[in-house]
Amino acid sequence: METRGLRRVGAGLAAALCVLLTACSDGAETEPEPQQDEPGQVDAAGLFFGECGGVSADELMQTTGISNVRLIERNSVGCRWEDPNFFGARASFSWYRGSPIGRERALVELSGRDVFDVSMQGPNGELHGFAGRGVGICEVSIESESDFFVWSVVFDQLSPPRDMCERVEALAEMTVTRAE
Repeated sequence: METRGLRRVGAGLAAALCVLLTACSDGAETEPEPQQDEPGQVDAAGLFFGECGGVSADELMQTTGISNVRLIERNSVGCRWEDPNFFGARASFSWYRGSPIGRERALVELSGRDVFDVSMQGPNGELHGFAGRGVGICEVSIESESDFFVWSVVFDQLSPPRDMCERVEALAEMTVTRAE
C-alpha cells in the first residue's frame, strides 16, 4: 500500500475512534479535577541527616559486624559500601526528600519481607518508621516530616546474625541522633 493509502486508513481510524468515544459518552458533565498544590509549594522538610547518614565505614562495620566493606559510591542523597568479594556483604544509606514513606513500606511488604514498626528519639521528638527483614537482609526506614531515609544491609546469606535488624536499627539511631 502506498503512503497516501496508509494516511487515509489512519485518518479513518482516528475519526471512527472519535465518533465511538463521543457516542459512548453519557453527556453528563465530568467532575472537576481535585485542586493540586500551588506550583513551587514544598512540604516541610525533615531533619538534615548528613553525608552517608553521618556514619563512617568503620562505624558501619563495627555496628553491623560486617567486614571488609569500602565506600564505592557517595552522592548528595546516599552512600553505598560493598565487600570486593562478589558474594560479600553490602550496605547502603539513601535519603528521600519529599517522598512518601508509605510507598517504600508497600514495596518492602510486596517483596515478601517481614515488616514491623520501629521508632526512635530524634532531636525534636520521636520519629517513626519500619524495618523489613528478609533472608540475610534488613532495611530500616525512618520518617522525618516529608522526608525519610533507609539503611539497608545485606549480611552473609549463609549465616546471617539473628539480631541483624537490631544492628541496622542501631545505624538508624546513629543517623537520627546526629541529625540537625
